[in-house]
Amino acid sequence: MGGITGFIDHSNCLNEKDLRNASATLCHRGGDGNGFIFIKNEHYTLGIANERLATIDTSDKGKQPLTSTCGNYSITFSGTIYNYLALRETLIKYGIIFSTLTDTEVILESYKKWGKDAFEKLDGSFAFVIFDKILNQLLIARDEIGAKPLYFFKSKNCYAFASEIRALLSYPTFEKKVNKNAIATYFRYGFFVGEETIYEGVFKAKKGSLTTVDIHSGNSYEAPLKRHRKADDLIKNDEDSEEQIVNHIEDLLTDSILKRNIADVPVGILLNGGYDNATIAAILQKNQTKKIKTYTVGIENNLKEIAQARKIADYLKTNHHEFLLNSKDAIQIVKNLPNVFEEPIGNSGVIPLLFLAENAKKDVRVLLNAEGADELFGGYRTYTKAIKFKNIDELKIPSFFKKPIYALLKKYNNKTKAIIESKGLLDKYLEINACFTPTQLQRLVQSEYKLKVNRIQDDQNIKNLLIHDLENYLPNDLLFKSDKSFMHFGIENRDALLKVELINYLKGLDPKWFIKGGEQKYLLKKITHKYIPSHLMKKPKGGFVIPLSLWLKTIFKPLVEEYINVEKLNEHDLLNTEEVLRIKAAFKTNSSTYNAQKLWLILQFQMWYERWIKMT
Repeated sequence: MGGITGFIDHSNCLNEKDLRNASATLCHRGGDGNGFIFIKNEHYTLGIANERLATIDTSDKGKQPLTSTCGNYSITFSGTIYNYLALRETLIKYGIIFSTLTDTEVILESYKKWGKDAFEKLDGSFAFVIFDKILNQLLIARDEIGAKPLYFFKSKNCYAFASEIRALLSYPTFEKKVNKNAIATYFRYGFFVGEETIYEGVFKAKKGSLTTVDIHSGNSYEAPLKRHRKADDLIKNDEDSEEQIVNHIEDLLTDSILKRNIADVPVGILLNGGYDNATIAAILQKNQTKKIKTYTVGIENNLKEIAQARKIADYLKTNHHEFLLNSKDAIQIVKNLPNVFEEPIGNSGVIPLLFLAENAKKDVRVLLNAEGADELFGGYRTYTKAIKFKNIDELKIPSFFKKPIYALLKKYNNKTKAIIESKGLLDKYLEINACFTPTQLQRLVQSEYKLKVNRIQDDQNIKNLLIHDLENYLPNDLLFKSDKSFMHFGIENRDALLKVELINYLKGLDPKWFIKGGEQKYLLKKITHKYIPSHLMKKPKGGFVIPLSLWLKTIFKPLVEEYINVEKLNEHDLLNTEEVLRIKAAFKTNSSTYNAQKLWLILQFQMWYERWIKMT
């Protein structure tokens, strides 16, 4: 685990000091040493660096970048390979002798043995770069889920990569410009879609991609990481009984959770009052005699979630830890958000997550969480909301009955009008989750833009929505938020449910299994109740949620006034000042969740601009 960065520069502008400085910006992701390889000749300079967070084989032998015993291959690696023990055992049978106990060396020796076919065998969350001195190539890879971040920029003479954007910004060859198209995407969805970032020329590496850079020419090409993905990976399970389906999912979940618990450092589990984290804790506790460590966070004046988590922890007999987030803590965290994130952060759930990470770092170096459970099992209430709107469209009643119903609904607010006017299930779902309607966005954003959304075929059922979120919301918002929050305090975040085989199995199920008898997360709940009585789990859907509307009116109000005013807005021409002030005034008269989210997005944009554009 840790942070990685590096470059291949044919203009010879970048030097060893630049590499060291870029790596130093990622020191919070490590804490267990750092290292680098730097090469300079008349044709190019090349560097790879690593800030190490040691979770498997914590000895100095695991220091990175790691070079093979033959000296021909080097790697800088961030993440964890969950099946590294099985791969190591296979390689030993081929006569390969290891010098460390790390999963890093397993990647390197696998590549030596099988070439690029080695990457087919990896089960993990990772971003890594291999320097192949035989082929004179850099191989740059990111996992299929998109759990570990990896960014890059390239110009005519230079290709640079890093775990976080701040490292790329530190390279003197990079010219910082705002990506105006991404501004619209941010305000529309609350996060950045696909490969785009807020900075022009900086991109996320595609999840599940392998980029090969030729060191001599600088040419690069991208290909799927797993090139031999079989068509039958998505197995149709139409003939399986409910019992067979539940048992198979439980087996896949158990395998995923246990493998993600492997570490040579203390491991903890996030625990709120919901099914997702409770299932992880229950399966893990059943499969070991030692008490697992569970962690939860509560919000002052609202202790329902922390009380629910305590009930589950007591039942499972875990070593449970509780942290209470108060107003003073929340204010300090929000003030520091621009130092944690190099882009505006639209998800206010980052506040309790950062608070938990800061407190848990005293006890653990690895935290397991349940990101992806709602996308895998159909947990979001907005799924059923979108289906209800679609069902209204499909009602076989005369249009003269529908028209007055729609007319009444459209008068309710602009958002409802936009949902009704959207065609198809996916478009309705996107509009339900949108932070700004298309009309509102046109009034807010000054520049011309073209909205990006990674669309998939609309099959008009819930599975279409789940897959859309797996491809968009999960990697670009949730996994991004978790990685940045935990790694800011040197904690490795592991997504215990995101096993590719589990995802593919669920994709092959009939849509009826995701909401059955009006019950969302039907299959997951069937599994959870094998471990925890149903009466302990009966509660409204919650999680680590802050009272955003209340806090924007109270404890965050000074920040709103400091950053959202005519003077600050006039420092750039990116937003329509008049429209921003109208949104601010609208929140004062109607502090709905919808209006609060819009104001939060503007606040974070203004704070980001102050820290990363104006001040640098």
